[in-house]
Amino acid sequence: MISSFLQDLRYSLRSLRRSPSFTLAAIAALAIGIGANTAAFSVVRSVLWKALPYRDAGRLVRVGHLRTGSIHAGDSFSPQDLEDLERSRTGLSAVAAWSFVPGLTGMNLTGSGDPARLETAFVSSAFFETFGARPLLGRPLAPEENVPGRDRVAVLSRRAWVDRFGGDPRIVGKMIRLDGRPFLVAGVMPSDFAFPSEKVDLWTPISLQTDEDVPHRREIRWLAAAGRLAPGVSIDQARASIDALLRRLEKDYPDSNAGFGRALVEPLADSVVGDLRRPLLLLLGAIGLVLLILCANLAGMLLARGAAKSREIAIRTALGATRARVVWHLLAESALLSGVGGIGGIFVGFWCVSLLPLVGGALPRAGEIRLDGSALAFAILISAGTGVFFGLVPALRTASPDVAGALEAGGRGGSSDRGRRRWLRGLVVGECLLAGVLLTGAGLLGKSFLRLIRVDAGIRPESVLSLSIAIPEDLSTLKLKAAYRDAILDRLGALPGVRAAGASKTMPMSGGGEPYGFRIEGRPEAESKARAGDGAFIVTPGYFAALGIPLVAGRDFSRADMDQSRLVAVVSRSVASASWPGQNPIGKRLALGPDTRLEVIGVAGEVRHAGLARPSEGAIYVPASLFPRSTMKIFLRFTGAPAPLVSAARQAIWSVNRNQPISEIATLPDVLSRSVARPRFFVALLVGFGAAALALAALGLYGTLSYGIRQRTREIGIRLALGAEGRDILLLVLREGAVLVLLGVALAAPVSIAAARLLGGLLYEVRPNDPVVMSAVPVFLVSVAVSASFFPARKASRTDPIVALRQD
Repeated sequence: MISSFLQDLRYSLRSLRRSPSFTLAAIAALAIGIGANTAAFSVVRSVLWKALPYRDAGRLVRVGHLRTGSIHAGDSFSPQDLEDLERSRTGLSAVAAWSFVPGLTGMNLTGSGDPARLETAFVSSAFFETFGARPLLGRPLAPEENVPGRDRVAVLSRRAWVDRFGGDPRIVGKMIRLDGRPFLVAGVMPSDFAFPSEKVDLWTPISLQTDEDVPHRREIRWLAAAGRLAPGVSIDQARASIDALLRRLEKDYPDSNAGFGRALVEPLADSVVGDLRRPLLLLLGAIGLVLLILCANLAGMLLARGAAKSREIAIRTALGATRARVVWHLLAESALLSGVGGIGGIFVGFWCVSLLPLVGGALPRAGEIRLDGSALAFAILISAGTGVFFGLVPALRTASPDVAGALEAGGRGGSSDRGRRRWLRGLVVGECLLAGVLLTGAGLLGKSFLRLIRVDAGIRPESVLSLSIAIPEDLSTLKLKAAYRDAILDRLGALPGVRAAGASKTMPMSGGGEPYGFRIEGRPEAESKARAGDGAFIVTPGYFAALGIPLVAGRDFSRADMDQSRLVAVVSRSVASASWPGQNPIGKRLALGPDTRLEVIGVAGEVRHAGLARPSEGAIYVPASLFPRSTMKIFLRFTGAPAPLVSAARQAIWSVNRNQPISEIATLPDVLSRSVARPRFFVALLVGFGAAALALAALGLYGTLSYGIRQRTREIGIRLALGAEGRDILLLVLREGAVLVLLGVALAAPVSIAAARLLGGLLYEVRPNDPVVMSAVPVFLVSVAVSASFFPARKASRTDPIVALRQD
């Protein structure tokens, strides 16, 4: 059997070498299809299915809360609530807490080359113990080091160790300067430990976050938490225990904990993946559909090739070859194609995975995605499966010839050809169905993305340069820090081409507002409490002008307002209309937090601080002097090109302090573009796969009609000889193609509507049954199909009847 199959492979190789165009096209298509599926499998496996790289990762859970009336998880606890969680018996053997916000929580490294900003996670005593993490060098943070006065100690990430310290193996025990203060390097973590983010450069004790950095009050929630389930405790049991604790805290502290009485406890892996599970599975399904259409096309090609072999197969059958032996012989050709295509697919898969760093911001755990043994096994399996899938039906059809008809007609005509044409038509209908489903999904996501990027964010990002600095902690007083901030803004504002300069603690579209509630003075207590949904934002004069946020009433902050004795605020339009309906808000007073009373001096337009997909819920803007923060996001509105300004801005800042690290330098349009990287990534892929499916369906229709015309050449010649005109033949062929496509479109409609419901959570202001998309896709598909049908139809209409009648 093996020797016979090897003989069949050698014969198939000679046969394929005689058809180089078909062979190369089939192998290239298979390589791309198998490679894309292998890469998608690697992404899904690494992101969704592969266990987190921590000890006994299945016992790790993310702990949060569900606010009353909301299905969304809260991300954080206050320090007081967290202490209650750690002290209570809640089914957790260890609890880890951390504070990390990219671009906000960081420390300035000096004295080791150029000054740099290191992204810093401030972590609790049990952080490394909870994850079971072992350092590559040295040791983790010790519990006794998480107290003021003993907390100047840091653990480096492997990336920071290599990039900033050259991978010095003697780094452990050395002192480095962070924020102008000496810190002891306790250890270096391995590259597979990157929690809570791959962006973390170092971990330091949470005790370094003082009340001046973040108010340590029960109503201010800024600590994220995870835990390890105690032996024998299930997630449901832990959730019930934490539920009981949160309900008790809600009862004991109604002013700060009202609405926070429900616990959310979920596997940590689910928390890391977030809302990506559905889109990634849909993406894997979309790539699978493209491969399915590709297999249908190859099956059609092999069916057409089988017509040329019908006489040969009839002779083999007449000489005594069994059907099984003939099928085995014919499958050798598809096995050879899929084997070579699979080898090419592995290389294509490696190439696709190598491109993932370009979209790493769109995927969690992107650094763990690679083509490992499981991916290679998947590639081998899918290669074998595709070979059988596209080769079996043609082999079965070709192995059952009409022996007498094939020998008599020289390999053309007969019942086998009619059956072959029926199979080809069925494949085209299936391809149109699958292409319609993919195009519908691509159309819905594409329309959703277009609506998302056209949303008015409330700012004018064009011609704005953004950069980030952190005011050195060694400036001993708030007055010195304010003078330092003002000096930098003055130098930047005086640069040629800079029209406005301002700063804030946070970047637009990234959230980060302070979660302060406020009260409206002059109203009863029950009626005066409110909350700006987007939060309170700490800004400097020039912030509104730099970002192009319109002031619809009142005035902007002035330098005089930066005096701590000036208690003023600017509110958004929605806060003003909700708090003082029908009144002029200028001069009104509100109390922010427990005891800060502010006079409203201006009303600003609405800004979508939480992102383009979330509507503005109102904001309060306060002077940077009231709630000082070390992190500053600086915005420069400029004229001209940005490149010269980048260099000039660096020099201006370094003229104030040569050791000042500067990070995140980018134009604001680029920053906002990164904020929609994830939806853009999925839209681009799905639109690409939809286009590939459409092209394959059109190619399949073209091939089917061309094959049918070749088999019906004599019939067409007779029609023409009996008086039919060219346009009659043209319409005949076009009608045949249109019937196939319309049948595929009709079958695709209900399937597309059902499949579109899976996209519901991924769409922005677009319904899954959007009438525009649902009507445009069939029209587009039919238009492309008609175009594909036109060329074989025109060729048929120009058939010379004399030549056609002489063929047999």
